[in-house]
Formats: sequence, structure tokens, C-alpha cells
Amino acid sequence: MRWRKLDLRLVGNTRRDRDPSSCMRVALLVTVASVCALAFGQSASAAGSDQSVAYQVDVAHSGVQSDDQLAPPFGRRWKVTLPAGVSYPLIAGGYVYVTVANPGQYGTHLYALRQSDGSTAWSASIPGTYDWSNAAYDAGRVFVVNFDGLLQAFAGDTGALVWARQLPGQYAFSSPPTASAGVVYVGGAGSGGTLYAVDESNGAVLAAQQVENGDDSSPALSGSAVFVSYACNQAYGFATPSLSPLWHYSTFCEGGGGKTTVYANGRVYTRDYFGNLVLDAATGNLVRSYAPQGATLPAPAVDSTTIYSLNQGVLTAQAVGDGSVSWTFGGDGQLDTAPLVLSTSSGELVVEGSASGRLYALDASTGAVAWQTDVGSPISAPDEQNVSQPLTGLGAGQGLLVVPAGATLSAYARDTTPPTLTVPATIVAKGTSSSGAAVTYSVSATDPDDTATVSCSPASGSLFPIGTTTVACTATDTAGNSASASFLVVVSAPGADCNLAHYSVSKGVLNLKNANLSGCYLPDANLAGANAMGANLTGTYLARANLSSANLTQASLQRAWLANANLSSTKLNFANFTGAKTTGAIFTGASWVQTTCPDGTNSNNDGGTCAGHLG
Repeated sequence: MRWRKLDLRLVGNTRRDRDPSSCMRVALLVTVASVCALAFGQSASAAGSDQSVAYQVDVAHSGVQSDDQLAPPFGRRWKVTLPAGVSYPLIAGGYVYVTVANPGQYGTHLYALRQSDGSTAWSASIPGTYDWSNAAYDAGRVFVVNFDGLLQAFAGDTGALVWARQLPGQYAFSSPPTASAGVVYVGGAGSGGTLYAVDESNGAVLAAQQVENGDDSSPALSGSAVFVSYACNQAYGFATPSLSPLWHYSTFCEGGGGKTTVYANGRVYTRDYFGNLVLDAATGNLVRSYAPQGATLPAPAVDSTTIYSLNQGVLTAQAVGDGSVSWTFGGDGQLDTAPLVLSTSSGELVVEGSASGRLYALDASTGAVAWQTDVGSPISAPDEQNVSQPLTGLGAGQGLLVVPAGATLSAYARDTTPPTLTVPATIVAKGTSSSGAAVTYSVSATDPDDTATVSCSPASGSLFPIGTTTVACTATDTAGNSASASFLVVVSAPGADCNLAHYSVSKGVLNLKNANLSGCYLPDANLAGANAMGANLTGTYLARANLSSANLTQASLQRAWLANANLSSTKLNFANFTGAKTTGAIFTGASWVQTTCPDGTNSNNDGGTCAGHLG
């Protein structure tokens, strides 16, 4: 039988029950115990860093990334498929790091993918019980803990194992690590719970503190403290790196389970069945609640002014101070990820994913959709209760927005480059009836960042009429950049003879009198001085043709393409130019009589004088 985390936590006297109402093994009503207080500054993440080094981007788990490159429109730079469920990404040093479950067997793998194209730079096997491991990054190293509490450090560039340490005293680890300033912090459970501080250089345990009870709470860091919270809102603040107790917020129960806290603006945000709380980071005192009791939330993203939280598929923006709601967003009704905030010099965006595969970037001030795409697979919600796969989530940093979706991982980057659109040269076809001919063609587009969708009108396979038709095409990439191009389809009429060599020449004059050249493709044709009296040139393509001094009396030139043609000194009496394209055509010295036929026709059939016209 293949055991899962939930199975283990329902067996024996280990305080692992995930239902808080049934985990009240210690029925104590305890007030907040503030052991000591100290100044709490910014989070311990590197100031100004654009790296993503932990769950929810930074060591505070704030979900906020400052990076001017992360502004829409976005295009997909690459997409890879990995063996199984993919963790939240770490983005640093030119790589994207993820842990991935092993399909069909226990254990996971750590992958280092190149930021440029998603190719695998190196990977490492992470053996262990169940299908869970998660990672943190600091100072060029990747730190991975598995379910059994084996903490390993890898060189970020080569994947070389630097050290491995079996953490003592516990056997069930489900809290992703957090690393900063030379120390890795990680929680473990199994017999009660323990928070560890581990030396990044050699894996030595620097400090350990007992907690209730070590599950599912990745340590959140400020500049001088670390925060964790477990079932029943058993929340703690400890000094870093000594883990000296600062405060313990306690309630009437304790047990197995927990949720990662968020530190921002001197506040600690917890999530629990019995309350989603805002605590003072210095004292542990309760400030207020930010979501209804009983609401199950993924980690909120918190910037300097606003809390962005997802509750029952609705994303809400509320003021940090008083909780007033500025906007809500329901998307497609299947929103499920922990949100991220992308902060740029031009404003902030809130990124949210959906189980449908939709990915949204919203204007943080209004909630309006600034950009959206479909990643091609359902975007999984973070599962903070089980160890059937690594904890997943969105990531952003170093110009990339990285999205795990099942076993796929997609990286998006700012994209202002339009696709390259390739269209065919002019297509010449023979009409199969008086209606024209069905013509097929092929158009393609390439894009340096992602795929592009091509649309053309009229579509390939359409019935094209006799004459010249312009096909207009557009290629649009996922970032919304577009390119346009066009080409011509020229269809000659059935019975038309388009080979000028088939026509006689008399005294140096080409005889085209009453010829059927309807829809013929005759670019650059030399018809100077030709006798084309009464010729059918309807829809004929004569761009740049030399028709100087030709006789086109009573010729039909309806819809003819005469762009840049030379019709100087040409006789055009009674010729019909209705719908003809004459842009750039030269008519110097051309002659035609303009009068109106009594019945509005273009032929003299009423005994009066009438003429063709230039339409």
C-alpha cells in the first residue's frame, strides 16, 4: 500500500488530525504571551533583489515581486513537461529550480532549468518517503528538504551536493524551507513539532525550538524574526538566528496541520479554520481578522497598502489598515492559486491562476484585466494538507513569470516583438465557372517568444471571384502583438486566353480586338499601341503595364488592376473603368468622351452619344 501524508496523520497518537474541531487535545484558553519585543524591519530578503527565493517569492512569503521587466504584454518564452506534479519555482542566477514528484514511486527530483529556454541544466534525485520535497534559495545554493527531514544543499550552478543533514528528533516534514543570511529555517513534525535553524555553509543545526506542531508552515522572515503558525492558530515569533522565543499566540486547541504565514508591514498574517488573523509582528497581539472564520484561503499577497486574498474563487483587494474592500474579481469562476503582486515603475499587477488554465494579470488599483492567457493545462491550487506532490504555486523574478500547471511549467516574459508573418506570392488560378475558383493557400507565422495565431480573409479554400482579390492576413501572439501582410489571388475567366503570344501582330501592332483577357495576370505587360478595342479586360491584373497609345475604345476594364500602369495617349472612348484600381496610373494625353447614356448604361444603344467612364 502506498501511504500518503493524510494516511499517516490519521494513525496513532501523533496529533495529526487535520480537522481542528477534533484536535483539541489541550483545552487551554491562553492569552497572547509576549516574551519580548524588538524592532521589526523589512523582510530578510535581499533588498532590491528580483529573485524568487522561496514559496510566494520572498522569505517573508509576501507574494510581492519588484521587477520593471514584469510588465505586460507577456509572451510565453518556453514551456516544458516534467514527469509529474511541479512545485513552486525558485528563480535565481539564470535558472528556474523546481522539485517534481517521481511518477509511480516514492521520492522527487530537483531540476535546474535554464531561464533562457527551459532546458535542463542539471537534476538531482531526492529519495524519501512519499512524493514531497520543496526548496529554498540563498547565496548561490539550493536547499531541499524531503518528507523524512533530510535537508540537502546543492550548488545552484552545477548541482553538486554541498552537504546533507538528517534533521534530528522528527520524522514528518511538510513545511518548505526558507533560507536567508546564511541560515536555513525549516519545520518538522512527528512527535510534537520542531523549528530548526541550520547553518547554510555546513548543515549544522544552530538552534531548535519546540512548536505545536510543525506541519505545513514554511517559516516567514522579517529582518530579525521568524514566524510560523500551526493548527488552531498556534502562531509563534522567534528571533533570528537564535530562535529565542519572542511571543506565542495560542488558542483553545492544538493539533496536526498548519499554514504558511505572511509577514508584511510589521504584521503577521495567519490562516486557520478558527480565524484568518492579522497579528502584530513585534508582540503577537491580535490586530484584526482579514477573512471570515472558517474560510480556507491560499496565502494572500500583501504589499504596502493592500491585502490580496482568494476566498471561494473570488479574489478580493482590501486595505491593509481597516480591511475596506476596493474591488473583487471572479474571473472564470475557477480561480484557485495564491496571488502574486508584480510591482513595476508603471504600476502594480495582481497575478491569479485558474483551474481552467486561464492566467490573469489584473490592474492592482482597479481589478481590471490588463492581460490574460491560457497556459494549456489546469493550474493547480496549492495543497498545504498533503504530501502527494510538492507544494506548488506561481513564481516571478528576473523578468520571468513562471507558472506550474500539473506536470507542465511555462515561463512568460515581457513581449513587445510582433510575429513574423510569411504569405505566398501572388496566386494565379483558372476559373472553373463564371463565379470564379476555389483557391487554397498556406500562410505561416513565427515568433521569437511564443506561438502566433494566423487569420486570413478570405480564408483558404474560399471561392474567389474572377479578377483580383486581396487576401489580408494577421498574426497575433499570446502577448497581443500583431503583424499584418497581404497577397493577391488572381482568377482568370473560363475561356480567357491569357497568353499574349497567341494573339497576332499586324504592322507591329498587337491585335487584341474583342479578345477575352478577363481576370488574366499580366503585370508589366507591354501593350503599347495595341488594338484592344472591345476587349474584355474585366478584373485583369495590369499593374505597371505599358498601355501607352493603345486603343481601348469600348473595352471593359471593370475591376481591372491598373496600379502604376502607363495609359498616356491611350484612347479610352466608351471604355468602362467601373471599380478599376488606378492608383499611380498615368493618363497624360489619354482621350475619352464623358457623357451620359440615356439609360445609364455604358454602351451606345440609344442613338445618342455616350461614353465609358473612369470609375
